[in-house]
Amino acid sequence: MINLDDPLIHGYLLRLIGEDGITLIRNMPEGEVTDEEICNTLNPLRTISKAADDKVKKLNIEIKAAKEKGEETKKLEKDVKAAEKEAETAKANLGDEKEITLNTVRKILFILYENKFTICHRERDANSGWLTFRWMLNMDGIYHQIEREKKKLYRNLVKRKEYEDNNIFYVCPQNCLRLVFDEATETEFLCPLCGEDLVFQDNEQFKELLDQRIEEFEETA
Repeated sequence: MINLDDPLIHGYLLRLIGEDGITLIRNMPEGEVTDEEICNTLNPLRTISKAADDKVKKLNIEIKAAKEKGEETKKLEKDVKAAEKEAETAKANLGDEKEITLNTVRKILFILYENKFTICHRERDANSGWLTFRWMLNMDGIYHQIEREKKKLYRNLVKRKEYEDNNIFYVCPQNCLRLVFDEATETEFLCPLCGEDLVFQDNEQFKELLDQRIEEFEETA
């Protein structure tokens, strides 16, 4: 199991799937599980509350059916009152539990799948044709993926530094846009959006920041 408290891994996953995604990984059941089973694991109190509500509904249906048949319902009515009390208690216990919805779970799982961090098997019911997706974590390649992302970011930083070095920039004082010198001359140094006079932008400080980031990457390479 990967160390989710490792700053490098935590930061990477936070950008990829957010805090809910990290919570999902921390609490993912062992083996192959469905998205609904994962959702129930992430929302234990809500799962209990739903089960209690379902029990009340089931008992009410049984009472209605018994009455239609002319059968005794006292025991069922006693059971439904007890079930309603359980449901109320379950709702009261929800407290501040943050809900992670089934749609959120599915979105996180598919993002992980796209990045090869989950294995997904599909099962089709022979009678209904309904597809069931079964998921299992596979985070073995995360360090390789992080290294690829770092190299990609490094290349982008170098390209951006070259772009900043090789151009002179003019900006709109209303923050409409930023143009290189040739583009600014085409608009006669007027903002094409609001008509304000464009002003020269000194990008030396930004280039220093880029140099610093590039140096940091090279030191850890």
